[in-house]
Amino acid sequence: MWAHLNHYLPDDPAYSDAMRRVMARLGDYAAAIVEPLKARPMSATLVCATNRRIEVRITTATTHLLLVIAPDSNLAHEVFFLRMLAAHDLPAPRLITHDLSCTSVPFTYALETYPGSLTLASLNDAALVRVAGRKIGRVLRRIHRIEAPGFGAPTSAGRWSASTWREALAHWLEQRNFDAQAEAVLGSDLAVALRSATLDHPALACAQPRVVHGAIEPSRVVISAGESVQLEGLVRPEAPVGGDPLFDLAYALSSCQSPVFRRSVLEGYEAGGTLTAEHYARLDRLRLLIDVAYAFEMGDPAVLAGLPAAVMARLGELS
Repeated sequence: MWAHLNHYLPDDPAYSDAMRRVMARLGDYAAAIVEPLKARPMSATLVCATNRRIEVRITTATTHLLLVIAPDSNLAHEVFFLRMLAAHDLPAPRLITHDLSCTSVPFTYALETYPGSLTLASLNDAALVRVAGRKIGRVLRRIHRIEAPGFGAPTSAGRWSASTWREALAHWLEQRNFDAQAEAVLGSDLAVALRSATLDHPALACAQPRVVHGAIEPSRVVISAGESVQLEGLVRPEAPVGGDPLFDLAYALSSCQSPVFRRSVLEGYEAGGTLTAEHYARLDRLRLLIDVAYAFEMGDPAVLAGLPAAVMARLGELS
């Protein structure tokens, strides 16, 4: 039942060497991981495959499981996040087993419970999105009460990737080639002004890291929907998973999200306590940074052409 998972990918720059190697023997690897657990699998389905993440849904007589493989990265951040949420009975997949050592197979992997395939991104009913957004905001508030042991993300060996929140943010930007793109799109002076108002600004200092998801958006929220909507789990966290809680909120409130999603998440979050003026000032700076990073990632020529003027205007609005 595993052989159909083996895929031989063409020699294309879009596929990394690691991904081609894993996909060529994906069925063999899945069997080696799942069969010793005596789970009695009945079928296995490839859900997604990218250089950073491969997902296989395993169906047994009673449930579905999800095998997550990281061909070109590691899953230490996801293992940490899921453990923290499980310890506090918060909605997320539960870990069944994992291996970050790459000793039994040549990649890190995690076997998780499968929360379903319906994400909030597929929901078009504004009333239900509003209900879900408020629930997400309340859950985020609970997550952000949990102290993290470090900034950034843990390595496979358990050490944390950054000693300060500024260092963790800088690493997040480096992964996106932010500085080079800012120089090219915004020009030197505006790029320096943006950095001074965000990454280097003292208002963004964070002394105590908290658990964060790192990429809160509708596509990473699994739901079940009927007359109402239930939050099944926050999935696919990204580094940083330790840092300033307002990073999560800024991500959820970024300009690329729908107005109803932004409003409802904020309403749910503030149900646990109103944010102060200082919080909002920090939130505005983080939102600006995330919005610009997203514009670079999308690469829309029209958006990039108007970005310098938009950034200048928002810099003028910062308190």
